[in-house]
Amino acid sequence: MQPTGAAHSSSRPPSPALFQPADLFDLSLPISKMAAMAMATDGAKRAALRSQIVTRTRQQELLGHTAETVNSTLLNAVQQHIDKAISRLGLADVLSFDIGGDSEAGLKVVYVLERGTGEEWRAMGRFLRMAFIYRLTPNATRPLRLSAAILPTAFNFHQLPLTVAIYKIIGHQLRNRGTSLVLQQTGNGHYRIGNESFRVVPLGELPGGHRYAEGYKRTDPAIRCSVRLYRSFSTRLLYTLRVSWSIGEGVVDRRVLFAHIGRDDPRYRRLVTEGITDDLGIAVDWRNDGDDLNAADATDDRRVIVSGFRLNDTIAAHLWVGNGYIHLWTTEAPAANRAHPPADRDPVSVGSARYVLRRFGLESDVIDRGG
Repeated sequence: MQPTGAAHSSSRPPSPALFQPADLFDLSLPISKMAAMAMATDGAKRAALRSQIVTRTRQQELLGHTAETVNSTLLNAVQQHIDKAISRLGLADVLSFDIGGDSEAGLKVVYVLERGTGEEWRAMGRFLRMAFIYRLTPNATRPLRLSAAILPTAFNFHQLPLTVAIYKIIGHQLRNRGTSLVLQQTGNGHYRIGNESFRVVPLGELPGGHRYAEGYKRTDPAIRCSVRLYRSFSTRLLYTLRVSWSIGEGVVDRRVLFAHIGRDDPRYRRLVTEGITDDLGIAVDWRNDGDDLNAADATDDRRVIVSGFRLNDTIAAHLWVGNGYIHLWTTEAPAANRAHPPADRDPVSVGSARYVLRRFGLESDVIDRGG
């Protein structure tokens, strides 16, 4: 046993910091709990957090540490917590937060990142990857850098469904052909983004057995836009991105294939209605019901995004499935002229679409015999 004060070998680990982040605060008050206090609607809880920080800072000063060192240690602990959350959510390539020198603002970032199941933030990550491809961030670099200072109050944050609240945090950074895509609240459950108005459809409004009632998420609710009903807010965002915001500076979105399958073809019906697994793409579903949830003649349509939402994707492509037709649209620059097979002309887009179509027995009809 090595005696006290004996020299250590040169391979010993570096000396620990003067104090660990936990030394600043009671172990019963971890970062996540501090974050909840920072974002509390109860002003007394926010005041208690600030008092706790001041008290522990003074205690450390009595031990010979400067207030700057104490603050820096807390800031580092908060930043590490944010970085881990962003990494866990798979957002590091598209999103970052600047907390500056404000530990309380950083704790608010921790709070919002830890809301929900995580899928709400991942959905926004997929949307942001496509937003970069379509150049909706003309004044920002990738990853999108947000100031923690712009986060809403806890009251305002909790007034919105989670996916809507998350979009509200980033929307001011997005533009389409000069129009801001900031989220505007126009009434109880009614919103506007750019030139698009919509409202949240609560679960209680959906008739029993309605297709969108199954799997309904209050954090990502169904959306009504005129005569169309969308399965979720994240679905509506992706639809609007593909239809209304896909024409940007220097972006060419073109149709490269189409085929008429017929609305009564069982393979087509399955493609419109069955689930699409994450490895194949994202199903963007909507129903044209004429603003009547009980309409007997409502029609279902779908876009299946097959490229653009994954890490390192540089090309956005999707299948538009509706009225018995299947179209493939893409931002991919053609690698060959029309005399060549589709797989040679647009290899990334066709290759991504092929996996989805093959699952439903439609690969040959669309890719080999499509127009």
